[in-house]
Amino acid sequence: MDKNSILLYLSDYEPVKDFSLEEKGMLFDAIFEYASTGSTNNLPPVVLLAFKFFRMHIDENNKKWNEIKTKRIEAGSKGGKQKAASAKQNLANLANAKDAKQSQANLAVNVNDNVNVNDTLSLTLSHLVESANESVSESESVNEREEANKVFNPQSIKEQLLSDETWKESVCMQSTLGVSFISMLPDQLDKFIAYIVSIGEERSISNISDAKRRFTYWWQNHGRKEVQDENKQVYTVPN
Repeated sequence: MDKNSILLYLSDYEPVKDFSLEEKGMLFDAIFEYASTGSTNNLPPVVLLAFKFFRMHIDENNKKWNEIKTKRIEAGSKGGKQKAASAKQNLANLANAKDAKQSQANLAVNVNDNVNVNDTLSLTLSHLVESANESVSESESVNEREEANKVFNPQSIKEQLLSDETWKESVCMQSTLGVSFISMLPDQLDKFIAYIVSIGEERSISNISDAKRRFTYWWQNHGRKEVQDENKQVYTVPN
C-alpha cells in the first residue's frame, strides 16, 4: 500500500475509553494491521465490535484518497497534453511571425507608421494568454454551478443510513444506550435532519460519509442531552 497514514477522530475514543489496557492494545494493533495489510487477527467480541467502527472510517478515507489520487493523475495527464499542444501552437505562431517579418523586409516599403513584428508577436501571445484565462474561468464557473446544484435529499440520507448495518452497530455503541438505540434511530435521524435544515447547512452534507460524521457530532452535542432530559423523572413529595 502506497498510503502511509490513517485518519482517526477524537469522537472515536468515547466508545472505547473504558476498555482495559489489554483491550485497547489489541484494538490499536488491529487498526494498524488492517491499515497496513487489509487484514487482522481474531479479536474478542467486544474489541471486534469497536474495530468494525474504526475499519469503516479507514475504508471510507482510503476510498476518498484513491479518488483524489486518480483525479490528480488524470489532471496531470490532461495538463501535459495541453502543455504540449500549447508549445506546438506557440512554435507555429513564432514561425508565422518570422515569415511575416521576412515578407515585410522583402517589400521594403517606406511607411511612416511601421508595424513592428515584435508587437505582432506580443499581441498574439497576449491573445493566447487571454484565451487560456477565459477557458479556466469558464471551467471554474461550471464547477461552481455544479457544486451549487447539489441537492440535499433527507429521505435518501435516512434510508441509506438505516440500511447500513455496520454503521448502526457503531452508533449504538457510541450512544451508550446499547441495543435499545436501534429502535430510537429513525426518530433521531429525523431530528438530526431537522437540525441541519434549521441552521441552513444542507449543502455541508454532499455524501453519506458527511452525513455519518455530522450525525455523530450532533448526537454527542445535542441528541443525547435531549434524550436524557426526556427520560428524567419528576418526583413529588406526598402531603
